[in-house]
Amino acid sequence: MENAVKKKLSPKVVLLIAIALIDLFAAALVYQPNEKETPEPEVDITVTLKKIVETSDLSTSVFKYEGIVEIPDPKKPKNIDYYICYSAEVYAGIDFSEVQFIEDKEKKTITAKLPEVKILDTVVDPNKLDFLFMDKKANNVTVTATALTACETDIQQECTSESALLETARTNATNVVRALAEPVVEQVCEDYTLVVE
Repeated sequence: MENAVKKKLSPKVVLLIAIALIDLFAAALVYQPNEKETPEPEVDITVTLKKIVETSDLSTSVFKYEGIVEIPDPKKPKNIDYYICYSAEVYAGIDFSEVQFIEDKEKKTITAKLPEVKILDTVVDPNKLDFLFMDKKANNVTVTATALTACETDIQQECTSESALLETARTNATNVVRALAEPVVEQVCEDYTLVVE
């Protein structure tokens, strides 16, 4: 049998080891590596807003229009061959990809600059053409094609001279941009205001 010799540690040594272990444990809890605070990422609000409203040619107004066109006799322009009563829709709006957002940090404003409002499209309804023939000989196979061309020309001319139509489309475009951008400005830049020009 072997004699096992056990050495006894003195109580002072045990106490010193316990104190050292407690100190190491406490130091590990207290000492945290220097974590540098990572700054909040900055959001360029103007880029964000541009992406939100950028949907290209979005018509902001659709107008119903009814008109009458006179078709003269090609040989005698003073004589009217027939009249056409037609219905059309006019689409007006802006190209939303051209909306620009400008931030003014001093005034704490974000300004949306809208492009010019324009007529985007006109559509004459070929199913709603009514004819009143003054010369019955003018009622032939080419009458519908001639009538559609004349109606499309008429609606184009009427639209360019109708300022109320463009003003309404501009008001609607302003409201659309405001509705899309204002909630974002209020959330991201609480102390800023949105201006639409």
